[in-house]
Amino acid sequence: MQETLNYINENKQRYVDELFELLKIASISADPAYKDEVLKCADEVAKHLKNAGADHVEVCPTEGYPIVYGEKILDKNLPTVLVYGHYDVQPPDPLELWTKPPFEPYIEKTPLHPEGAIFARGAADDKGQFFMHVKAFEAMMKTNTLPCNVKFILEGEEEVGSKSLEGFVKQNTEKLACDTILISDTHIYSNEQPTVTTGLRGLSYVEVEVEGPNRDL
Repeated sequence: MQETLNYINENKQRYVDELFELLKIASISADPAYKDEVLKCADEVAKHLKNAGADHVEVCPTEGYPIVYGEKILDKNLPTVLVYGHYDVQPPDPLELWTKPPFEPYIEKTPLHPEGAIFARGAADDKGQFFMHVKAFEAMMKTNTLPCNVKFILEGEEEVGSKSLEGFVKQNTEKLACDTILISDTHIYSNEQPTVTTGLRGLSYVEVEVEGPNRDL
């Protein structure tokens, strides 16, 4: 473990620099005007997976934006962790509420983040989170300490309802087979209180129509 931690510390600035480059890509899935940026981001994510040591890295086409897949199978008898994340981001509007441009990342210390935090659209949802997993994977690969099989599925439509994800999963059940799924796209209660979300139930959309009298009763 210490060898892995040493590798992370030695490469920390590179990790940050690479994340900054990813955050500069305006991968806004809700706005067709940014289609090229979303596709560019998918390609960049694939490059990072390959550089980290993943095998069979693919930018898989869907009816919408592509899903990036990669894996490292050390031994079929070992447990397999499937890491899920998304590389698309919410629109940054209204822009006048940003103190700096949303796709120009920077580090700043605040009362909530006295040691400094990265500010940019996508830094906390979800590029920062999935990039953390990719870089942890890289560190374990480079130090020969990966303890299990790892698969990555990184989509580009989470912010618009993951329209293509269900079909992709159904068509690739064997490829995506795993023992557990790791997602870091949830809440943290405070910087002093570690948070582990153990279950997600999704969303339920309901439309309610109410009819009443056309005068005050």
